[in-house]
Amino acid sequence: MKSLLSFVFIFQCLFLSAQSPIFVKPLEGTYGEDFVIVNYVDWSADSAMDHQCGTKTYDGHQGTDFVISGFPQMDAGVNVQAVDSGVVVFIHDGEPDRNTDGNPLLGFGNYVAVKHPDRHFSYYAHLKKFSIIVNVGDTVSAGQNIAQIGSSGNSTDPHVHFELWYDSAYLIDPFAGPCGNSYSYWIDTIPYDTSFHVWEYGLTDYITPIDSLRERPKPRVHFSSQDSVITFWNLQYGLRTGDNTRIQWLTPAGDEWFSYTVNYQQDWWYYYFFSYIFTPPDSLWGEWTYNYYYNDSLVVSDNFTFGITSGTDEKGEEVPLFYRQGNRTLVFEISGDTKVQSAEVFTVSGQKLLRRQFSGEKRVELEIPEVQSGPGFYIVRLRHSGGVWTFKVVL
Repeated sequence: MKSLLSFVFIFQCLFLSAQSPIFVKPLEGTYGEDFVIVNYVDWSADSAMDHQCGTKTYDGHQGTDFVISGFPQMDAGVNVQAVDSGVVVFIHDGEPDRNTDGNPLLGFGNYVAVKHPDRHFSYYAHLKKFSIIVNVGDTVSAGQNIAQIGSSGNSTDPHVHFELWYDSAYLIDPFAGPCGNSYSYWIDTIPYDTSFHVWEYGLTDYITPIDSLRERPKPRVHFSSQDSVITFWNLQYGLRTGDNTRIQWLTPAGDEWFSYTVNYQQDWWYYYFFSYIFTPPDSLWGEWTYNYYYNDSLVVSDNFTFGITSGTDEKGEEVPLFYRQGNRTLVFEISGDTKVQSAEVFTVSGQKLLRRQFSGEKRVELEIPEVQSGPGFYIVRLRHSGGVWTFKVVL
């Protein structure tokens, strides 16, 4: 198999290199924003090597993988486009398109084959189920939409696997490089990229299996003692052997609560990361910070609030989150259209400690008077246009 591939590459370099670039990219969007290239054609006879003598391929890979960020982007629809004018000669459709186990027995899944002038054939694989909008015999033009990206067949993430052949017999790598062709088939060649980037990231309230990350967890920016964990996740690409990444969690006072470092033992061109902390004690209410480092360089820094979301609402509606700033200041943040008109603070015995009027505020700060030494229970009532919120607070 590898000896045949080596012959094919020599053939295309000698026989086809005199032509002008003729192909447009096989999907819509901008590199690094809407898609990245994870795998190129393998040029090695005994291991895995791409056209730039790098590791962005795997043993025996015969195409180029243009990969998007996950299933939400796939569901929104990413169009696959013909790279040149030609005639559709084969389609296969109807296979499941949310595969994640990478089963080689499933092959291309849903795919389209197009015959181009000069006896080139292009293949577009792993397409979304029932997204193919051309038929066998149709004539297509360069850049014409023919289907949408999916994850059908032998696939772990939504992408289009693009293959190019000459006369349906000779495999062609459309990219040029020192370990491959001296000639590129692309009109606008996408630069070879080995840089590191965090593509997407966020927080959630459960420990995330990889398939959950592919689907994207519901984002969270507020947490309470009702949550068992706080998980940071990201999708990153461009990790090299010897690199390290570190997630750091900082308390509202700026102290390090926890950090976790990963040392990478191989190159990774598309990698899901997650790390979590158990929910902190109520004594650490406030605004937390999390930092993510790549080789000791800060690449992500963001905040979340930890407080309490439980309370009483006569209508059973969601109450605002509140958290502590300093020792005795409570901060209430109200979402939606509701605005606070007044606030009262009582001891559990009913003694009123504080009353404040507001003119329709969305963020309220209350300095709780200290009436006893040590921890104490207090009742806070926020009156708003729709009723009253009641909170039980321990300070």
